[in-house]
Amino acid sequence: MILIADSGSTNTEWVLIKKDKIISSFVTSGFNPYFTKSEEIYIELKQKCPVNLMINEVNKIFFYGSGCSAEEMKKIVNNGLSQLFMNSEIEINHDLLGAARALFMNDSGIAVILGTGASSCFYNGSKITERIPSLGYILGDEGGGDYLGKLFITDFLYGRLPENVHQNFLKKFQLNNNLIMHKIYKEPYPNRFLASFCEFISEQSKDSSINDMIIKSFTDLFVNNITRYENYKKCSIKITGSVGYYFKTQLKEVAKRFNANIDLIERSPINRLVQYHFNNN
Repeated sequence: MILIADSGSTNTEWVLIKKDKIISSFVTSGFNPYFTKSEEIYIELKQKCPVNLMINEVNKIFFYGSGCSAEEMKKIVNNGLSQLFMNSEIEINHDLLGAARALFMNDSGIAVILGTGASSCFYNGSKITERIPSLGYILGDEGGGDYLGKLFITDFLYGRLPENVHQNFLKKFQLNNNLIMHKIYKEPYPNRFLASFCEFISEQSKDSSINDMIIKSFTDLFVNNITRYENYKKCSIKITGSVGYYFKTQLKEVAKRFNANIDLIERSPINRLVQYHFNNN
């Protein structure tokens, strides 16, 4: 049996397959090795794995994860997984490769992840041949949920939000400046905290200033990322991730401004990723 995982910074989706059938699926927290320790991965999996998973019968794991580029980062994830899946061969790749395989299968184009964070690559149908660094939630992640959340929270802290949006925010979240600063600078997973406001931002997007904020986030994505790929206007662009999916109207509007062609926007890559492995195993 083969276990496939697509892991962002917030959630990991798992699917167990055998030949051409899905046996089981479940969700855990995200396992970005820049924020998560091996022992935490093991504990979370031990608690969340379904009882029917048949751990000892899993002979191969394909794990696609945010932050899993460098070998030392892959090792953190591998150590966590191997404590539970002791009989499994484990292959760990960056979530970008998983997204590219899911979105393009064996075709080529620009694959983009817009979830908690943001990243992109050019995929030639079998491997990633070019990648623009995303730089993470402090220096980059343009177009991602944490970036949009950062734009919003910055305006809140500076008192620049429209009064009705400001009051709606206070009513829903009951946060003040000190609490926000503490969560960002003192508590773990500040990127998740920033991205957690995306649903509220979507609810307030009828306000022109909030809609402009969303447009800015995606404009920055194109300026600093997408347009740096040669011939991006002629490339197929496919996108996966909840932020791309729920803000698809604004995303497509920005793409038009750059004469870019977005062919597909998927909320999650996991179903197409499973299909890729059905086709290639």
